[in-house]
Amino acid sequence: MFGFPFDNGGTWDGVEGAVFMGAGGGAGTYTFIAIAICIAALVIGQMGEASKYSKHK
Repeated sequence: MFGFPFDNGGTWDGVEGAVFMGAGGGAGTYTFIAIAICIAALVIGQMGEASKYSKHK
């Protein structure tokens, strides 16, 4: 499944066109999930820092 996609002895001779690893829509889905996790981590971290700062005053 993840082997070398060209049968030319492992060289770049004869390679034509682009190879897109995210064909089939999987890349967009996982990118959105990664963005959502990053935003959630930032929001949760900011809420924790804000509550600790308000208690410190």
